[in-house]
Amino acid sequence: MTETKAFPSSRRWRIVALIVCTILLHVLAIHWGAASFNAAKADDQASTSMNVTLVQLEQPKQPVSLPVAAKQKPPKPRPTPVPKAPPPTEEPTSSIVETSSALVPDAQPGPALGETAAAAALAADASTPSPAADKTTPKTEQGTQYQFDPPPSADLEYDVHAFFDNLDWHGTSTQIWKTGDNRYSVDGEVYVRMFAKITFLTYSSQGDLNEFGVSPEIYTEKKRNRPATNTHFNRERNLVSFSSSTITYPRVGGEQDRASIIWQLAAIGRGDASKFAPGAVIDMFVAGVRDGEVWRMQIIGKEEIRLSDGAHQAWHVVRQPRPGSYDQRLDIWLTPDKQWYPARLRFTETNGDYLEMSLSNLKTR
Repeated sequence: MTETKAFPSSRRWRIVALIVCTILLHVLAIHWGAASFNAAKADDQASTSMNVTLVQLEQPKQPVSLPVAAKQKPPKPRPTPVPKAPPPTEEPTSSIVETSSALVPDAQPGPALGETAAAAALAADASTPSPAADKTTPKTEQGTQYQFDPPPSADLEYDVHAFFDNLDWHGTSTQIWKTGDNRYSVDGEVYVRMFAKITFLTYSSQGDLNEFGVSPEIYTEKKRNRPATNTHFNRERNLVSFSSSTITYPRVGGEQDRASIIWQLAAIGRGDASKFAPGAVIDMFVAGVRDGEVWRMQIIGKEEIRLSDGAHQAWHVVRQPRPGSYDQRLDIWLTPDKQWYPARLRFTETNGDYLEMSLSNLKTR
């Protein structure tokens, strides 16, 4: 009786109906969520652009061979000008000839004036030591010479899938590559859009296009919630230095930063595709934000990758850190049928976190 008084029959039915509606709503929500998850999973399986299986590689056995500038052809030596012989004078009279012969006793016929000048020039050349005979001439520098053809200017957009802090993140990355007047610049950004745009990384690199290919002058990097850092490639002091450390390295030419190295590889591929062969190695000194080291870029081979516009053959290039290093692994896929632009990039940390970028839009200038 007490319960009946506290909850009349009409109210009890309302409570039961509310509970039933709540249960139905939860069932519908679970069903909708499962359907959405399965659809997303099916989409992921349908597209292989973001599925990568990394294989541990053996360290290269080839000796390190850093890039050297192509030797300039020595200019051809100019021929020594030979003065012309004076024009012949009128034949003197016999009396003058007799007088002249009397003034120059025992005169012997000698070489012509032109022959005398040529002999003097040869003697002067012989007295000048040749570079081969000069013991102070430096020995030929050891290294590898490359032919370069940087890709045309372009705007590139990538789909991003990142995993860190035990969470999956999906976002967008852009790279703006510009060339002109023997200069280059590349500006990049990685971000996600939720309620607002959240930028995780911005970077830029600029410098010259010269006999070493892509030659940076300054590299700037800014990570979320961290101050920006600068890496300088000083040409006047021939020094590589960092704003975030006191470490310095001599600058001899061919050094790269973490952004320019990708475009340097593309320039080598366009200029000398023979350097891309399975098992080959391309060595570059790469400066980061605090220090630098030689990166051994291993050419794995050609692989088929799927992008938003279909399947493409791409050269897979890997930079694998030395054992015991805490530096990240870098995988690059360069597509010859797309001007050797980087079509896919993957940065993998030692703890398994990664950031993967797959080209979704390309606009050349």
